[in-house]
Amino acid sequence: MRDADRMNGSNKPAPSRSVVRAMIWATVPVLLLVQLLASAGVEVSSFWVQIRQLDARIARVAESRAELIAEPLWKMRYDQVTGVLNEIMHDETIAAAAVYDDTGVVVARVVARPVVQALAEVSRPINYSNGNMAVQAGRIAIAYSYASLYMGAGSRLGLLLVVGLLGTLATVIAMRISANIFIGKPLAAMMSAIQRSKQDGRAYPADVKSSNEFGQLAIAFNAMQHTTSSALDRLGHMADHDPLTGLPNRRSLSERLATLSRDAGSPDALIAFSFIDLDDFKGINDTFGHDAGDKFLIHISERLRGTVELEDWVARLGGDEFVVIRPEVSNEAAAQAFARQLLEAISAPIMLHDKQVVPRASIGLAVRHAGDPELSHLPALADIALYHAKSKAPGTVAVLDEALQHDYRRRRELELAIPSGFSEGQFEVWYQSQVDLETQDVIGLEALIRWRHREHGVINPGEFLPLIERSGNNARLTRYVLTDACRALQRLAAAGTPQIRIAINLPPSELADHSLAACLRETCERFGVTPSSLELEITEGSLINNIASASDTLRRLRRLGATIALDDFGTGYSSLAHLRRFPLDKVKIDKAFIHEIPASAEDKAIVGVIASLAGTLGLTLVAEGIERAEQVQAMREMGVRLGQGFLFHKPQPLDAVLRQLAERGVEGRVLVDSPPIAPEFAV
Repeated sequence: MRDADRMNGSNKPAPSRSVVRAMIWATVPVLLLVQLLASAGVEVSSFWVQIRQLDARIARVAESRAELIAEPLWKMRYDQVTGVLNEIMHDETIAAAAVYDDTGVVVARVVARPVVQALAEVSRPINYSNGNMAVQAGRIAIAYSYASLYMGAGSRLGLLLVVGLLGTLATVIAMRISANIFIGKPLAAMMSAIQRSKQDGRAYPADVKSSNEFGQLAIAFNAMQHTTSSALDRLGHMADHDPLTGLPNRRSLSERLATLSRDAGSPDALIAFSFIDLDDFKGINDTFGHDAGDKFLIHISERLRGTVELEDWVARLGGDEFVVIRPEVSNEAAAQAFARQLLEAISAPIMLHDKQVVPRASIGLAVRHAGDPELSHLPALADIALYHAKSKAPGTVAVLDEALQHDYRRRRELELAIPSGFSEGQFEVWYQSQVDLETQDVIGLEALIRWRHREHGVINPGEFLPLIERSGNNARLTRYVLTDACRALQRLAAAGTPQIRIAINLPPSELADHSLAACLRETCERFGVTPSSLELEITEGSLINNIASASDTLRRLRRLGATIALDDFGTGYSSLAHLRRFPLDKVKIDKAFIHEIPASAEDKAIVGVIASLAGTLGLTLVAEGIERAEQVQAMREMGVRLGQGFLFHKPQPLDAVLRQLAERGVEGRVLVDSPPIAPEFAV
C-alpha cells in the first residue's frame, strides 16, 4: 500500500515556484534606483532654480546701477561712475564690471577677483533724460560667476552619483542573474527546440527542469510539438502552392527568383522566364461551367509539367496565368524555342463534356542574366511582352525587347496622365462631316476625340482609347464628348444649320449603364438641344457581348429620339440577320470594304449585298473611308446614299468646320428617305 501511494505521489507534478514572486524580489533594487534618480532630479532642478535666480539678481543690479550712473556718465564724471561700480564689488559672485560711453569706449572698469572659467555676463543700456532730452549715454556690463553654485551642486551630485552607480550595478547584477535563471534558460531551451524543428521539420523537446510557470509551459510545449509539426508542414505547403493544380503559387515566385540568382553557377547564366496566359479561358467557363474550367486548368498544368525538364520550375499565379522558368538557356533563340514548345504542348485538344476543345495561349518571354539587377522584375518584364502578344498577335510568343519596354513606359505614362488630361482640358473633340453622296450636302458630323498632350503632342485615338477603357474612364469620356457635342449643336443652330446631327461613339461598357439615357436627356436640356439631334454609334462586338443590357439601353435612348447607328459593320461577329433583334437606324460600312472599290469585284459584291439587305430591313447605309471620287460614284450605283471620308473633310476642330460651312454656304438638312427619328414610346 505504501508503494502504491509512493507511485501515485511520484506522478503528481512538483509544486511550482512562482516566477512572478522571484522577479518582484529581483526588481526591488530597481525601485531603489528610481528613488535615487528622483532625488538627483530634484537636486538638479534646485540647481537650475538657483542659476535662474542669480541671473535675475545680477540683471536687477545692472539695471539699478545703470540708473545711478546715467547722469555722471553723461556729464563725464568718471570718478563717480567708478565709485558706483566699486559699491557692487562686495557681491562675491561678481567678478568684474565695466561702463562704456555712447561711442563704445570703456570709461570705467573694476575687477574684484581674477577671471575664472565659468563666467556669465549681463549688459544693460544706460539712458539719460533731462527735460525734453532723452539719449542713450552708454551701457554697463557686469561679469559674474556660477562657481559657488557649481561647487555646492557638484559635491551633492557626486555623492548621489556614487550611490546611484552602486545601486544600479547591484540592480543590473540582480536582474541578470534572476532573468537568466527564471526566464532566459527556459526560453533558450524552447527557442533551441524551435530552431532545430525549423531546420529539419522534426519535433524536438525543450529540456527545462524548472518547476515554475516556465517549467509548466515547457511541458505543454513539448506535448504540442509533436501534434503540430505535421500540421505546420501542411499549412506551409498550402501557403506556397495552388490548391487546384498543386503547382507553386505567386507567393513562392519571389523566393524562387532570389534562389536562382543566388545559386546560379555564373552571373552570366541566362534565365528564361515565360509568362503564359490562356486565351479565352472565360469562354471555357461560360460554355462548359466552372467545374469543367477547373478540369481544363488541371490538364494544362499536367502538360506543362510533362514538357519541362527536372531543373525547370512551373507555377500557377492565379486564374489562367502560368509561369515557367528555365534556369539556364544557351541564348535567346533557345529560350524562344522552349516557349514555342510550351505553346505546342498546351494546344493539344482536350475533351470537355464529350466536346473537343483546342486550348490557345499567349506567352510573354523575358531573358535575363542571373546577375542582372532586373532579375527580380522578371514577372513585370515578361508581362510587358505578354500584353503585346495578347493585343497584337494572340496565340504567339512575344519576346521582350527595348521597343516593347519603351512602348510599355509610354503606355504607363499616358495611363497615369489621363486624370490630369481631363482636368486640364487636354482632350479635344474634333468633327468629321457626313455628306449626301447625291447632293454633297453636309447632313451630319461625327464627334472624334483627340488628346493634345503637353509633352507628346496630339496622340492617336487608337493608342489612348484602350488606356481610357483600361483605367475605367469610359463613362467620363462619353459624358465629356456628349457635353461638347451638345455645345456644338448650340453653335450650329446659331450659325443657321440646326438640322445637322452629331454622331457620338459609345464604348461597349456604356451599353450596360442604364443611367446613360437619363444623362443624355439632362445634358440636352442643359444646352437647349433635342436628343433627336444626336446619333449614337455602337460596334458589333459590343452588341453581341452584351445582348440583354445593350437592347435595353438602346431602346431607352431611342425613346428619347436619338438615332442608333452600327459602326464598322463587317469587322465584328454579327450579320444583318442578327441586327433585327436591335433597334438600329443606320449601318456604317467599314472602310476596309470601301478602300479597293471600284477595282475589287469582291468588295463591290459584299457592299452590294449589304446595301440590298439594309434596304430590306429599312436601314440607312453610310460608307466610311471614302477618299476618291470613283468610290463616290460606285457607292451611288449600289444604292449607298451617305458617305464619310477624307475626300470630303478630315477631322478638325468645330471652329474650322463652322468656317467651312459658312464659306461653302452649306445648308444642313436631313434626307427625306432617312428612317423616322421621332421618339418611340414602347408599351
